Amino acid sequence: MANDEFANYPPETLIELGKLALKMARGKETRRSFLQDVKKVAPDYQLPGDQQVEDLRHELAEKQAAAEEKSRVDAVKQRLEAQRASLIEGTLIAGKKFDADAIKEIEEKIMPKYGISDYEGAAKIYLGDFRPPPPSATRSANWTFPDVPGLFDKPAETARDIAHQVIDEFNRGGRAA
Repeated sequence: MANDEFANYPPETLIELGKLALKMARGKETRRSFLQDVKKVAPDYQLPGDQQVEDLRHELAEKQAAAEEKSRVDAVKQRLEAQRASLIEGTLIAGKKFDADAIKEIEEKIMPKYGISDYEGAAKIYLGDFRPPPPSATRSANWTFPDVPGLFDKPAETARDIAHQVIDEFNRGGRAA
């Protein structure tokens, strides 16, 4: 026992440390971590069967959680890829096709800014914020004054009558002439 690393310790100290180690090995909250630490210090130490089973269960649970997380990540990736393709095809938002530049702006500006991980929502924001202005209606520089009977004689009354006619046409679902 001359080469024993514990030879210089008094027997009372070794007994106290042994009791403390037994308490930790038996304690519900400390057992697992204590035995794992023992395995680090003494790799050849044979863990008790219940701890081996517990470690195996924990390892299987971790693998299951990792597999589920990978499955969720893959599902999100597939959903996003399908949405992106639908934006290009014009099927995600009916009648709206997006080119590569618009999709780049959606991905780089809209999605990060608003924390959106959905192409449909981001595309709708893009359409609201970055939609190019509609082409202006071309009007000729020459405008002719309408020929409305009574407009010069009674302008306010004639304008009111014409306005009522237009409103009545819209209310009937037709178009004003």
